[in-house]
Amino acid sequence: MLRAELILARGRIRTLGRTGLKPHSHLAIAGGKVLACGGREVMSLRGPKTRIVDLGGSAVFPGFNDAHAHVVYYGLTRFAADLTAARGIDDVLDRLKAHGATLKPGEWLQGMGYRTDELTERRQPHRTELDRATGDRPAFIDERGGHARVANSAALAAAGITTDTPNPPGGRIGRDLNGSPNGLLLESAMRLVADVQPPPPLARRIEGVLKAQELLVSRGITSVGAAVNRGFADDLRAYETLACDGRLRMRVNEFLSWELLEAASEVGLRSGFGGGMVRAGPIKVFVDGGAERVAMRGGGGVWRTTPEELRELVSRATAAGLQVAAHAIGDGAIEAMCDAVEAARGTHLRHRVEHCTICPPDLQQRMAGLGMVAVMQPMAARFGRVASTIFFPVRDRTHLAPHRGLLRAGVPVAFSSDLPVAVDPNPWPGIRVAVEDQVSGISLLAALRAYTSGGAFASFEEQAKGTLDPGMLADLQVYRGDPLDEGEDVDWEQLRPRAVLLGGARVFGTL
Repeated sequence: MLRAELILARGRIRTLGRTGLKPHSHLAIAGGKVLACGGREVMSLRGPKTRIVDLGGSAVFPGFNDAHAHVVYYGLTRFAADLTAARGIDDVLDRLKAHGATLKPGEWLQGMGYRTDELTERRQPHRTELDRATGDRPAFIDERGGHARVANSAALAAAGITTDTPNPPGGRIGRDLNGSPNGLLLESAMRLVADVQPPPPLARRIEGVLKAQELLVSRGITSVGAAVNRGFADDLRAYETLACDGRLRMRVNEFLSWELLEAASEVGLRSGFGGGMVRAGPIKVFVDGGAERVAMRGGGGVWRTTPEELRELVSRATAAGLQVAAHAIGDGAIEAMCDAVEAARGTHLRHRVEHCTICPPDLQQRMAGLGMVAVMQPMAARFGRVASTIFFPVRDRTHLAPHRGLLRAGVPVAFSSDLPVAVDPNPWPGIRVAVEDQVSGISLLAALRAYTSGGAFASFEEQAKGTLDPGMLADLQVYRGDPLDEGEDVDWEQLRPRAVLLGGARVFGTL
């Protein structure tokens, strides 16, 4: 009989699988997987080398799966000027100037994390204002949502952006009244500068992943869907390097930007290709923009990828056996993705709608029938109920963040943080919002599953992870006490695991 290598005893272990939220007292682990979960009878699996950990009533859950987080992008922001919670444009300029003093000659200056609605001026900075802090050094700042960038004069010059430069498809160059660029770049226009910026070296990319990993694992996240903003193949190389060196402490489902579709299909890459630590994930494509630039069926918004282009891309990806993850917030964009999947006959590939924010019942039913997955950010429900009064018509607000409707229609839902749009990827506040949402609230079990087995399903791994049923990977998190039994006394914002195990091995904290 196989003996346990580790037994967690006298805890409150919730598998989130066949027994749902029912607490068990003992969990046995062997070979990186769950050997058994139950009561004191699990102790019969004890052998001479078994380590026993007395949990003393502490709760155990499967590790969280953040199905959509910009891991490399977040990591690289740690090397930029931190503009988070900047109070005004002068504050932004002061932070840029201080950061610029630390850079080498010729190195671009970046700043990330501000939000226009948090600035006193309630507007984007002008390129000439950035020039005061940055001089002749090319510089840009990214708004936290990832859909707007402001470049200084040197960066615009490096990109060759002038008064005569036309707006690119799916984007817009901000201009003064005389037509000259003011530095603002929206949606695909951001690429005009990004494409001439020297790419970060592999070593910097690896260091960024490690910084992001430290944060993610500390929040109980053992698996992540690593979303991309553009087509750097070096992202995949960074994860593989860390995995080979034994420094990767979370499982990675690596998205591939749409620019890599042809290369991926030519070499025979398929979604799910890889090993237990790093797998090739979906092809990522932007269909509409962010916030007020979402594509609605009633008109308006920005089409980063037109419906015609989307059909062609999904058709090519489906033929190659590659899943597609489509950034689609508005109902127009979601409808276009449904049309594309239907035309490609791609129901077997679990094509994904990332964000899926405005999704009325007819689209919920279409997604279910097409075997699609909704990858959502539950915190959007809290923000969206307020922001919808600004961005969306009254008729659309009822269908905002429809977690309950999607689940009832039979659409698998996976939760995520969209890091760094959410500054802290802690899943617990989002779980609480999803449960307490008065418009589309769901059960606690459904919310927890959306942050565990839901992400596993989205990446074709539901038979390997996402629950603590016997035979599943022993990816789990341990808490001090039991947050589900503490009621109103729980501070969901500050809830942190005391220990995290990946394949039964500790990767964070202490047992």
